[in-house]
Amino acid sequence: MNNHHFHIPVMGTSYTIDSPIKVAPLGISSVISLCDDELCEYTRKYYSKKYNLPYTPIEKHSDDFRANRFTQYLNIVNTIVNQEIEKIKTQQFETDSTIDKYFTLLPNNSSLRKDYHKMCQTSNLVKKKKLQQQLKQQIQPGSIDVNIMTKLDRDTYNKNGEKQDFIFSDALSGLRGYAKSDLTSGIVFSAGFNRRLYAYMEEFEDFYPDKNGFIKKRVIMKVSDYRSSMTQGKFLAKKGIWISEHRIESGLNCGGHAFASDGYLLGPIMEESLKIKKRHLLQNYYHYAIQH
Repeated sequence: MNNHHFHIPVMGTSYTIDSPIKVAPLGISSVISLCDDELCEYTRKYYSKKYNLPYTPIEKHSDDFRANRFTQYLNIVNTIVNQEIEKIKTQQFETDSTIDKYFTLLPNNSSLRKDYHKMCQTSNLVKKKKLQQQLKQQIQPGSIDVNIMTKLDRDTYNKNGEKQDFIFSDALSGLRGYAKSDLTSGIVFSAGFNRRLYAYMEEFEDFYPDKNGFIKKRVIMKVSDYRSSMTQGKFLAKKGIWISEHRIESGLNCGGHAFASDGYLLGPIMEESLKIKKRHLLQNYYHYAIQH
C-alpha cells in the first residue's frame, strides 16, 4: 500500500528509466518504460558498476535477448531499492537524515507521519526508542511499476532476416521480461487495446491472485474514457485477470502520442467513469469473469 497520494508516471522512454532507484527508497512509486531494451542494458551496466553488483552482458540477437534484458534490469533495480531500504532502517533519526526525510515527505494527514511527529515530541527515551522501532518496521519502498505502450508491438526478425514467432514481438517481449522479474508491482498498459498482448498474459501466473487473493503483478489500465475501460476490462475478465486500477489519460496528448476523440473534456470523462458508472463497470467485470 503506497503511503503517498501521487506517483511519478512514465515519461518517454528514458526520463524515468531509473526513477525507482532515486525515489522508491523514499516510499514514492514510479514507472519505468519497457520500450528500449538497449537503454535498459546500458543502464544495468552503469548501476552494476556503481553498486558493485555482478554484470554479465546480454548480447543482441542472443536467445530471447529483449525479454532477458528487461528482466535483468528490473531485477537489479529491485535489488538496489531493497538494499537502500535496509540502509535507511539502520539509520538514526537525526535532522537531514534519509530516514527523517522518508517520514517528512509523507502527506500531512498521513497516520504514519503523525506517528513520526509523536515520536519526535516524546521526551521519554525508552518510549522514544520503541516508537522509532515501530516506525522502521513500517518503512516500505515505493512500487517499481512498468509501462508498455500496447501499440508499439512490431514483429521482429533474427540476425538472418527471418521473421520470429509472434511471442518475440516488442510488446510481448516486454511483458515476458516483466513477468519473469522478481518485482511485486504493477504493469501500466497505455495507448490502446492489443488483443494478442492481453491474451499472452494467461501464460504467467503472477497476474492471477494466489489462494489468499494477493496479486503479485497488478494490471493498471490507462484509458481515455469509460467505454475503453469496459472494452478492455471485459476482455481480461474473461481470462480471469483483474484490472487493479484505472487511470484516465488525455486523448489529445499522452506521452507524445495522440488519439482521435470527440473532444470531451477530462472532467466529464472522470465523472462518468469514476462516479456515475463505476458500480456498473464492476458488475460487468464480475459478470464476464463468472461466465467464463
